[in-house]
Amino acid sequence: MNKDILLGFLHFILIAAFQVFVLNGMHFVGYINPLIYVWFILMLPTNTPKWAVLMLSFSMGFVVDMFSGYIGLHCAVLTFIGFIRPIFINVFFSGKEIESNLRPSIAEMGLSNFLPYLAILVFIHHFFYFTFEIFSFVEIFRTLLRIVLSSISTILIILLFDFIFFKQKK
Repeated sequence: MNKDILLGFLHFILIAAFQVFVLNGMHFVGYINPLIYVWFILMLPTNTPKWAVLMLSFSMGFVVDMFSGYIGLHCAVLTFIGFIRPIFINVFFSGKEIESNLRPSIAEMGLSNFLPYLAILVFIHHFFYFTFEIFSFVEIFRTLLRIVLSSISTILIILLFDFIFFKQKK
């Protein structure tokens, strides 16, 4: 079995398990709900075929939905992120990096290039997730606060995990 496929499968299982068994039960101060499962899609290699990104997005969302008590919310939002990901890949990466099978991470891109890519897509994910979860304008300021605080906590956790689990270039 190809090493990249095995590593990708391991990432899928570990991120889904951490989200479902650790983070889903945590709602800090009622406003902070880290949703790191989006990281799995963001760290797929840049030349991953679009159909594969969509299938993996749907699969990760489906797994998180099964354990979260939502029917299709995570699945729909993460599939949307998988759909718009190529736009941001083209914005943040050169043609040579896209073709070279680069895996978006701090080690590969440096913090100054990885952080905007991560922050924008995490914010978009959280915006749609919390908007669809509430699906009302009644609590608009509370929802916006949840989006911002959850995005910040998700970004910080992903950065921490990226520093810990991916080897930095010397």
